[in-house]
Amino acid sequence: MSLYQFRIFKTVADKKSFSGAAQALFISQPAVSMHIKSLEDHFGTKLFERNTQQVTITEAGRILYQYVDKILSLMDAAEKDIARFTGSIQGPLSLGASFTLGEYVIPKILGAFNEQHPQVKALLQVTNTEHVVSMVVKQELDLGLVENRVENLELTVKPFLHDELIVVIPKDHPLAQQQVISLDELVALPLVLREQGSGTRRITEERLEEEGVDPSFLNVVMELGSTEAVKAAVEAGFGTTIISKWAVQKELKLGTLVPVKIKDLSLFRQFYLIYHKGKFQSPAMEEFIAFLISFCSMGVRQ
Repeated sequence: MSLYQFRIFKTVADKKSFSGAAQALFISQPAVSMHIKSLEDHFGTKLFERNTQQVTITEAGRILYQYVDKILSLMDAAEKDIARFTGSIQGPLSLGASFTLGEYVIPKILGAFNEQHPQVKALLQVTNTEHVVSMVVKQELDLGLVENRVENLELTVKPFLHDELIVVIPKDHPLAQQQVISLDELVALPLVLREQGSGTRRITEERLEEEGVDPSFLNVVMELGSTEAVKAAVEAGFGTTIISKWAVQKELKLGTLVPVKIKDLSLFRQFYLIYHKGKFQSPAMEEFIAFLISFCSMGVRQ
């Protein structure tokens, strides 16, 4: 019997699933079953009822869960206090970031964080905002970094960085000499946009609706699943796009894309840090949260 087996037991109970626990703990399902059987053999009773539909904790399992929860909480607290005492921040840190953040912002921040804490092993998953939120809610990630404010009572949500969405067009486009275009001109333009579910797409449509423009009237000629693909399509002349300023710094410097503003339309937004309120905060997680807020308050170079 070990703390590791207790963590497996608690994860199975929380997830109500052997396969879900295996996925969360990055081990095989047979390994989960083996450790649960070992605990059941030790206590001489079943801890879970299993069937093809679900896993249900038994009464004996509920009794054990109360003690396991206290034991693991005490051990986690001890590890935190010892890490603070020794000044040693180490261990894994699982992050999820939406595409704009994961491709253009977070790597710079992780690089600076790693210089200070080389013993922290960060794993970054890059996907769209909806998927990041889903993984944080399921506690499959320590932290999420997304492009829209999230309304979910299970999550803590903190702004950490400003962003601006801009319209960019190919350098040889007839409107390239204009600094400002109207909403009517925008609606008439062929648009290359990210897929539904992306933070950039969502905030764009929300702001247009606030100005009385129905997003369904937009002339969307192409939907693509990555920001890099969107930029390449615009550079190739397939249309224009609305994109984070963070994502087009290189293209603006090279002059392959040209920015234009939309008259009377503000496209400023915040990036947000999210994490589950019930998630244990390891020293590495606590340190990264503090570092992220501090680092971004001083300004991240674009």
